[in-house]
Amino acid sequence: MFANSISRIGTLHVLAARGDRFIGTGQSAAWQDRTSREFHLVLGRGGTCSARLRLVLSSALSTRPSRLHEEGSLVKLQKSMGGTVGTFVALSTILGSGMMILPGMSYHQLDRSAWVPWAVAAISVIPLLYCYSWLGRRYPSASGVAHYSEVALGGITGRTSGMLATFALTAGIPATAITGGRYVAEFSGIGSLEWVFPVVVLAGATGIALAGANVSGTLQVGLILGLFAMVACTAVIALKVHGIEPPSTDLPSVGSVGAVLTAVFVAFTGWETVAFTFEEHKRSDLIPRIFAASYVIVVVLYALLLLGLFAAVDSNDAGLNSAPLLILAERSLGELARPATLLLVIASITANVFASVLALSRLVFGLSRSGYLPAPLSKVRERDLNPVTSVIVVGSTLAVIVVLASSGLFRFEWLFVLSGGIYFVLYGVGAAAFARLARGNIARLVTLMCVVTVLLVTMLAGPSLWLSWVLFAVVWLGVAALGRRTSKTDDTRVYV
Repeated sequence: MFANSISRIGTLHVLAARGDRFIGTGQSAAWQDRTSREFHLVLGRGGTCSARLRLVLSSALSTRPSRLHEEGSLVKLQKSMGGTVGTFVALSTILGSGMMILPGMSYHQLDRSAWVPWAVAAISVIPLLYCYSWLGRRYPSASGVAHYSEVALGGITGRTSGMLATFALTAGIPATAITGGRYVAEFSGIGSLEWVFPVVVLAGATGIALAGANVSGTLQVGLILGLFAMVACTAVIALKVHGIEPPSTDLPSVGSVGAVLTAVFVAFTGWETVAFTFEEHKRSDLIPRIFAASYVIVVVLYALLLLGLFAAVDSNDAGLNSAPLLILAERSLGELARPATLLLVIASITANVFASVLALSRLVFGLSRSGYLPAPLSKVRERDLNPVTSVIVVGSTLAVIVVLASSGLFRFEWLFVLSGGIYFVLYGVGAAAFARLARGNIARLVTLMCVVTVLLVTMLAGPSLWLSWVLFAVVWLGVAALGRRTSKTDDTRVYV
């Protein structure tokens, strides 16, 4: 067997002799420092099949050199995050600006049948979450989906996924911060807060990320606890004051559900983002529990919001499309509504931005470590192994985007449009990686469910999501073309 791209291999993914399982990349030898330009792979006993071997080699041959410490070991982040903190970090990435708008928007369009798209989204996301929890437990990496897809589908797909994930977060985080700024400016009556608030939040997120993942996570625990308490109290008071209005049993048309479903699905994105922090978890075996706990909490919170709106607000109220939480609070808390809603918005946006900045800085670090971004971005602070360079670059870049968007140079809504579809595409890529790596009847069933979900949501979403898949294909072709040009400069041979 021959290959022309051996100089681009950073870590060789080796199959263990027992059970045909992968040895984690963090435990694999950085063999390019130990061998000549020709290397021989000798297989021992253990039943390793040829298909698995081809998968390992195709992944290895398409990987760029990983950044190493001076002593030759792979740069790794410190494992400082426990299961409780990890759960609240996951909640922070999910409960963002979508929670403040989508329940009201769906209720305004579908009346008390609005529960239908929420139920469909909540159920359909389960197999996708299973894929990500399975991958995160076995391949915890700062590169997240970029790493999973690289191991399973090759370096081209891995690099494409990493580039698009970086782009989606770079667009989505400023959009979330600006949304919070608009809410704060409207509720306070101070117009300048429309751009001051997002800049301050991003500066705070950068500072906290510089302090370390555990510090950031601990702060997010307090923010999410406060957020959950305020939302739950507001909804419960609304139900007590106005009585429970049961969801309608009249099912809306498929077309009306599809139009709302694509928007509602955004409320269930975020787990693919928290995967970028998995390398810092003390116990990767807790990742499935973190996903399960955060999923249950999110579903309960959304259900309370919908039931509260059903009970206290008329579905024809035009304010449901702009400030549903404020309307719900006014019907439940009276004079306390505006300050309570303001606190809720600040807690939600701050927690989401803090978690997302942390995740994006880890993604940038991981891509740099893999050789896809400039080497300085993979530098870590010696005392706590925190990638401070990537944190500073990420925070500065996001602040510039916020200032440009707030100044009116381009519509910040474009940022939501660009990021939302890419998040879903990355779910699909993660599911494809799971399908390639997992084995057994359960894995086949989960894969089938993922295929149905991805195809169904893509068809219902229409051109906006189709464009995201086209973008993925275009970037993939560009990365492949660039890789072929690079490989022509190297004639190294690999013998197996």
